[in-house]
Amino acid sequence: MTDKDEGEITDELCQLMEPIDSKVLESKPNEVYSLLANEHRRYLIHYLIEQDTAVPLSRMAMELFSRVKNRPFDEVTPAEQEQMRISLEHEHLPRLSELGILLWSYGKAMIDPLPSRAG
Repeated sequence: MTDKDEGEITDELCQLMEPIDSKVLESKPNEVYSLLANEHRRYLIHYLIEQDTAVPLSRMAMELFSRVKNRPFDEVTPAEQEQMRISLEHEHLPRLSELGILLWSYGKAMIDPLPSRAG
C-alpha cells in the first residue's frame, strides 16, 4: 500500500462509507468498522462503486485478485481467480449483504454496482 496524505485517507473513508445506510452505521458501528477493516472488502466496495452495470462474479474475482496482489489483470491465473471467487461467495459478499450494503444471495452470478454520491 502506498503512503497517503491525510486528505486522501479522509476521501477514501468517505467513499467507503457512502453505500452504508446511516441507520446501519448508527445501530451497528462496530460491525461496520470491522467490515471495513478488511482490505479485500475495501477493494470490493471501491470496485463496485466504480462500476456502471452489474458485473459477473468471475470478472470481479479476477479484478479484486489483481488489485489485492498488485498484479496485472491478465496475469491472474484461473486457480487464483477461483480462490478469490470462493472467498467472495463465502465471506465477503455475505458480510456486505448482511449489513445491507449490497443485495446479494448465494449463487447469484451478477453483482450490482454500488451508488456513489461523488459521481
